[in-house]
Amino acid sequence: MPLYVLRVVPFIAVLAVILFSGLKPEPVPQVFEQQDKLHHLLGFAALMFTLRLAFPRWRLFWAVLASLSAALAIEIAQGLQPHRTASAGDMLANTLGVLLGWGCAQLTYFWYLRSGVARRETDEPDVANLESLSQS
Repeated sequence: MPLYVLRVVPFIAVLAVILFSGLKPEPVPQVFEQQDKLHHLLGFAALMFTLRLAFPRWRLFWAVLASLSAALAIEIAQGLQPHRTASAGDMLANTLGVLLGWGCAQLTYFWYLRSGVARRETDEPDVANLESLSQS
């Protein structure tokens, strides 16, 4: 299976879960007050994280715009349903989730670069390692 497919499948799965839970006629049952804000935060963090993994060449502006556009579209659609409501609090949680997902994607990318996996995948010699071997 190509690497591209492995990167895109999690994004599609997260997007499907967000669309299903955000657009179904009845809201998700609440165990504690404001639980839906946690769902919004974590859902859009996962969406942004998987979007950055699926499409690493996208500029940050377009990734954020796509995520926030999806969030706004879902909030508008919820406001049009009889048993659902749109709220500014939900949109704030969505926005914070997008920022959290971006931060996690950046940390993952920095870890990837520092771990040496990127160097091993490119088959380029590790210059620092070669220098230390030649001095010993």
